[in-house]
Amino acid sequence: MFNIIDLLQWMQQIREKLQGKIDFDEDGYPLFKESDFVANIPEDMVDFSNRNNHRITTPKGRTLLVFYEADRKIYPRFYKLEQELPIYQQYAGVAFPDVTITADMDEELQLTLSLANQLFAAYLVSKGVKVAVNTRATTTMTRNIFRNIPRHVMCVSGFLGCKASHDFFEASRYTDKILSLQPSHLLIYGKARQHDKLVDEQLDMMGVDYRYYEDFHSKCHRGVA
Repeated sequence: MFNIIDLLQWMQQIREKLQGKIDFDEDGYPLFKESDFVANIPEDMVDFSNRNNHRITTPKGRTLLVFYEADRKIYPRFYKLEQELPIYQQYAGVAFPDVTITADMDEELQLTLSLANQLFAAYLVSKGVKVAVNTRATTTMTRNIFRNIPRHVMCVSGFLGCKASHDFFEASRYTDKILSLQPSHLLIYGKARQHDKLVDEQLDMMGVDYRYYEDFHSKCHRGVA
């Protein structure tokens, strides 16, 4: 079960392990370099929990590992990060974790969870694993938490459980964030067969290179995976 005290202790331990291996800004956020990120577009994406399902056939070296699943499945990954490093090293890359961050959370908690996500990625980078930026952030946080992310690197969004935008302004809450990141490629997990058309229109106008990937459960329903 999630415990903020345990997470804070984990963050301190990882921060100490990264000393001298990763640079940090004055607020303790890691400084990422363009070379830290996945360069080649993966053939597929798979969530951590389903990575070993016998129906997954794309080689790991051409697959991006993501964490678009319940928080109860994500938090153990933090505490087992070092133990599970050999798993991550098999993949083309790993997305930043996707623990839930919502606008109604206390701002300090939002920033703490965002920093935890980035420390997770920084540890992987320190071990030679390529990463991709997970775009999860509330609108008011975007500028702060992505300030040390280079522009024109690979970004990933999860659309699982998201309703289609009703109007231009609702879609722009997402696309404004993407515009601020200026990704080299934007990979969208979920809704591969039923796009958010308003989001697509705005991404097209912005000239973003984006593509949708079918999530694991949708593949299963179709009998593909």
